[in-house]
Amino acid sequence: MPKAAAHAPPTPSRLAHTLNALGVAASAAPRAGFADKLAELIDLSGAIALSESLRGLRRVKATGEAAGDDAQALFMARRADMIEAISASFTLDSEAMASSPAGFILPSPNADTFGSDAAGYAPYQRFYALHQSEIDHRVISLRGELRKLLAGRSEALAQLAALDTMMEGTLAVYSRRALSALPKLLAQHFFALRSEQQNIDADTEQPTTSEQWLAEGGWLWQFHTDMQSLLLAELALRLQPLQGLLEALDSEHEDTP
Repeated sequence: MPKAAAHAPPTPSRLAHTLNALGVAASAAPRAGFADKLAELIDLSGAIALSESLRGLRRVKATGEAAGDDAQALFMARRADMIEAISASFTLDSEAMASSPAGFILPSPNADTFGSDAAGYAPYQRFYALHQSEIDHRVISLRGELRKLLAGRSEALAQLAALDTMMEGTLAVYSRRALSALPKLLAQHFFALRSEQQNIDADTEQPTTSEQWLAEGGWLWQFHTDMQSLLLAELALRLQPLQGLLEALDSEHEDTP
């Protein structure tokens, strides 16, 4: 039977640290217990459906399919693929488009980038949202594969996999809604960096060029760097439930003579 993890005080996630570093984190809400937070996310019909599903957990049995010992290797390989898809897209080389694992690359700066509010940030909002959609698809796929491996390992892990399926479905809408706020928070950082450069240009009466913005240390170079950090932090957050499944599998391995 998988061991219960030792209780530890909650620590800020990598995503929270990144948002704080960018100066765009939302005001901290009063802390609430896990049960209270969960109750806020599930409506009455969802709670009834979840309750009925939980009652059926004891009837879940192992599938009998060999689980193998490659769950960790599978996770690490897919995680590396997702990181590479993010990293490789941060280029302005149009020739890299064909080989980009994500299928898209950074938008090229133009006059709107420095002079327009809505049009200036819109291409970056689309770029970030495309990555979110891609990450969501890949994480859901990997999570399903890991659950299949767990379900073949033992009855206890099969029940955990079934519980994870329930919770994923129950919380999916909330999760997507919460993460959809990230491009809007990132917009605040974009406009802050751009405004700082606009003020410098006005003070020096020497307009800068897109080449200068993109050079190391330039405001747009900094924005690209920070956007990549935020995407990687979001990926790390999305992978946490999967890491929990792996820890349960490792725990059962340790308990098995």
